[in-house]
Amino acid sequence: MNKALSTLVVALLIAVPALGTSSASDLERVVENVQRTYEGAREFHASFEQTAEIKALEKVQKSKGEVWFKKPGKMRWNYYTPNRDEIVSDGSTFWQYDHEEKQVVETSIERVISTQGTTTFLQGLGKIKEQFNASFPTKGHRDAKGNYLVDLSPKDDSGDEVNRFTIVVDPKSWIVSAIFLYDPFNNKTIVNFSNIEINKGISDSVFKFKIPKGVEVIKAPPLIR
Repeated sequence: MNKALSTLVVALLIAVPALGTSSASDLERVVENVQRTYEGAREFHASFEQTAEIKALEKVQKSKGEVWFKKPGKMRWNYYTPNRDEIVSDGSTFWQYDHEEKQVVETSIERVISTQGTTTFLQGLGKIKEQFNASFPTKGHRDAKGNYLVDLSPKDDSGDEVNRFTIVVDPKSWIVSAIFLYDPFNNKTIVNFSNIEINKGISDSVFKFKIPKGVEVIKAPPLIR
């Protein structure tokens, strides 16, 4: 299981950086449209393909699965290939279930949010403009298909496993179709979304998690204030 994804999904935007007037205006328009789209999204469901490039091991890991989000704070990532894994939040508790290792890590959602800047994207939990700096990539702000590219970096990246990421935005729907995540060790994780559905109706039962019998359970200590 890729740990960057376990805390993924990136709170959206934005503090507009000091750019030229036209670039700054274009950037602001893009991020405001994306923000508005996800503020109006109560629910999100999609298939995903993930590619993780691990520099130290010279290894590429590929996986596929399905993801659901529902405000406030509910999410589920089901990995189907090559291994079955689950990442679930019911809004108060966060679970990571590694089927192969027969291990469940249980954490309060409060602890996850307080220590990870990239958890709040589609969940709609964060004050987006307060959390991220945004800019267009130096190589250009559109990809070959005409999608917008926006670089995001947390203003407070203390303790985060991801220090920057790029979102790929459809200019017609203002939906994020892909995310590129980079960690401090220059590892890269790419998540491509497909079959995206917004506000189509998702039962709360999707976000329920029952710890299987016979697995090791690791509980994170309570948050100390």
